[in-house]
Amino acid sequence: IEKARIKTVAAGLLQSSDWMVIREAEGGTAVATDIATYRAAVRTKSNSMETAIDGAADTDAMIALDTTT
Repeated sequence: IEKARIKTVAAGLLQSSDWMVIREAEGGTAVATDIATYRAAVRTKSNSMETAIDGAADTDAMIALDTTT
């Protein structure tokens, strides 16, 4: 459940710039560096949080992760 929530939050953060990625993929203007950097950071953080969830040994360890930030 927590991993699904993290994926949803990450998708929401990326949604506003998805059109830029589509435009670039279809042969248009390249995504600005700051936007590409932001998108990579969102994906990196999401992946690290999911890895931490997978590594949590029990409920207390999950609570200690505080994945709300």
